[in-house]
Amino acid sequence: MTLPTTIHPLDPLSPEEIRHVSEIIRKQRAADETTYIFNSIALREPPKEQILAHFGWTDGPKPVQIDRQAFAVLIDRPSGLVHEIIVSITTASIVSWETKEGVQPTLHVQEMLEAEQVMLKDERVIEECRKLGIEDMSMVFADTWGVGWHKTKGKRLMQALMYMRTSPDDNQYAHPLDFTPLYDVNEQKVIDVLVAKRRNSKFERPVIPRADRQFLPEHLGEENLRKDIKPIEITQPQGVSFQIRGHEIDWQKWNLHVGFNYREGLVINNVSYKDMDGTVRPMFYRVSLAEMVVPYANPYEPYNHKMAFDVGEYGLGNLTNSLELGCDCVGSIFYMDGVCSDIKGDAWVIPNAICIHEEDTGLLFKHTDFRNNKAHSARSRRLVISHIVTAANYDYGLYYYFYQDGTFQYEVKATGELNTHVLAEDEDPAPYGTIVAPQVDAQHHQHLFSMRIDPMVDGPTNSVAQVDVVASDLPVGHPDNAVGNAFSPVTTIYADTDEARARANGETSRYWKIINETRIHPYTKEPVGFKLMCPNTPPMLPKPGSIAYERAVFASNTVWVTPYDAEQLFPGGFYCYQSDPADRLGLPEWTREKKDVKNKDIVLWLTFGLTHIPRVEDFPIMPVETCGFMLKPCNFFLANPGIDIPASDRHSSKSAYAPAVANGEYGITNGTTNGSSCCSKGH
Repeated sequence: MTLPTTIHPLDPLSPEEIRHVSEIIRKQRAADETTYIFNSIALREPPKEQILAHFGWTDGPKPVQIDRQAFAVLIDRPSGLVHEIIVSITTASIVSWETKEGVQPTLHVQEMLEAEQVMLKDERVIEECRKLGIEDMSMVFADTWGVGWHKTKGKRLMQALMYMRTSPDDNQYAHPLDFTPLYDVNEQKVIDVLVAKRRNSKFERPVIPRADRQFLPEHLGEENLRKDIKPIEITQPQGVSFQIRGHEIDWQKWNLHVGFNYREGLVINNVSYKDMDGTVRPMFYRVSLAEMVVPYANPYEPYNHKMAFDVGEYGLGNLTNSLELGCDCVGSIFYMDGVCSDIKGDAWVIPNAICIHEEDTGLLFKHTDFRNNKAHSARSRRLVISHIVTAANYDYGLYYYFYQDGTFQYEVKATGELNTHVLAEDEDPAPYGTIVAPQVDAQHHQHLFSMRIDPMVDGPTNSVAQVDVVASDLPVGHPDNAVGNAFSPVTTIYADTDEARARANGETSRYWKIINETRIHPYTKEPVGFKLMCPNTPPMLPKPGSIAYERAVFASNTVWVTPYDAEQLFPGGFYCYQSDPADRLGLPEWTREKKDVKNKDIVLWLTFGLTHIPRVEDFPIMPVETCGFMLKPCNFFLANPGIDIPASDRHSSKSAYAPAVANGEYGITNGTTNGSSCCSKGH
């Protein structure tokens, strides 16, 4: 295979490269009759020091060649033996081959689809459906889930949450069933069926609710859709303001690289910003959503096994949607495909997986001088890089935003459908759930996301500071606090990994700064940095000692800081599927020994999310609920870096006056008609 000479060293593997890697591996196993599947094939990112030298972020010679490598995981069937293989694409050779026992890689989507087909043909599953009055198995569906942790050792297990439909595209979550099959993935067979016990009910089994709860327009009926919505058109007649070369993007003063893999989905690399004097300043080396955990509150079997790790157990890349122009993204859109691998080692291309576009986001700044009534304002625009994943019932829109003033933001938009369970007619889900339709229980749960932020703020050596804003200790009447109004920030720079385990504190308006202590701002005489702001920081509610807590210790703190380690990518561990709570993988393992994190190449881990007590209004489909964080330059520039943005006016934005009454039937207009601009002139 001949590689293109212009390939970026962080570009995702192409379809041709994936096929090339699997071919090399198959040749190595040609004499081996063991049945196996390809669990994953992805880019093995080059050493960080090579990338930094390649792009000139560090002193020293640029590497002549960077070896392009792939990392593949295979699973033998039915034994479950796992193989980790590193393949050099550059030399078409195997670099290393290591076998692993007692670990479970990410579930592949094709394993899950395969499992559903087997389960629906299992006699025990069919019999349980008959007991519930269901004869037509074509209307029965299984949402395959990770089993969480299970006492059965050595088997690759999966559970299924069962539903029925009244028509092929009916909303199945209105008709939940009351049993859960347990499935051996490698042996491809059902090994148990768990029936949920009724609580405080005279019934042994519920009658499955048959009333439809639809949201698709074709079910609602055209006559029932709103008729008073006028079109909104988003146009860019002169084209977009960004340029794309392969996976590298230039937008305004930003430069960055877009990566993609089966596990994290979107990865943002090598982010820099051009200062007003033309200096290109590095900001972040690598940012990704590294893990998430969704613990559910119901403490009873089989529902207490629900604790989804959507990144590590399923893979956000594998769950990524193909996006539709004008539906998921509007405006002038550039799409990138996502490339993963299937269980046969072939390339699996997800068309239009990544959406790239610009958005108007309201005012960036404005001021009116009341003395001369002169106003000046500039509108804010952001570059949006996003993808949407579907994890069974839930859909997550995952958005990276870049603003003209040097701000970076990450946002999760949670939508889709609630995960539901059936109740008997006399059953009450309280205190662990909400009845969202008769006999339909939506259980309380959390969505806790772990972001891996690998900074390079003005260089690869950084620190993290915690800032608490507190009232002065001085009493009222003291010469330095005469009327008692004094308050100030208290800054603590973390020295080691023990100090750098912290939780949010609303009482002190706590925030964090990523700083470069070797670069001192000429005005403040303090290190340059970025301020981390995160309003969505609920505590993890499962208790210490619980299975969910011990498997997801990373979510017990808002912030962790660790020394950079190329192998430490996933805070719940690489093999978090069916992980044993006693192992405490990932961040608790990496921070067991105290390590320096001051003036080092570091990684900041941020936990944010939602505690979801479902509402009836979340059913049959959930309106978007958002959470996320923002990194704003903090004494990084010499002034507002957006002051050079031209003022906009009604002509540049194609704004027009709207009639005060429908169709302007009385000829009334709103606003003035003198044609002056509030953005740049007095009026």
